[in-house]
Amino acid sequence: MTVMTFNETIKNRLSTPRSIIALNLRGTRQPRAGFDFDGTPICSAGFRMVYWGSDNGVNKFRCPHVLDKAECPFGTDWCSSSNYGMVIKTKIEDDSRLFCSPHRGTKNWQKLYDERTSVERYFGRQKKHLGLESITVQGTKKVETHAYLCAIALIATVTAVNTAEREQKAA
Repeated sequence: MTVMTFNETIKNRLSTPRSIIALNLRGTRQPRAGFDFDGTPICSAGFRMVYWGSDNGVNKFRCPHVLDKAECPFGTDWCSSSNYGMVIKTKIEDDSRLFCSPHRGTKNWQKLYDERTSVERYFGRQKKHLGLESITVQGTKKVETHAYLCAIALIATVTAVNTAEREQKAA
């Protein structure tokens, strides 16, 4: 088993881009036929289907009646002869703004969205307070070095503030 460096880990996570973007519903049109506002398919009885995972850029949704999430008056035989229930798959590449992996509204999506907003706050601080907004060097390596130095400066500042607070409480 190989040990991956931090940079390799980041590159692997970034190599599969994800649309972790909250939808702005102001001024939007009606959703496509058969779908809800967030890309969730609607079954033939009018219920939101249940997200059942993602694989290779395809989201899978299952019948809510089979999963005891809705009480369908027609039963499962109306939309599917299978005991598994009706299944609808959506390809993320068909509409990457609407379909994403993990699906919007799931706990995993919310976790990734929270990470995204924390990263945006971090970069905002870096730009505003530590000079990442006006970089005067050229070349990828020099910009990367500058960004690392900014991160080190931020960590040093936080460490100094925390140490001072601890010493103040101890006194």
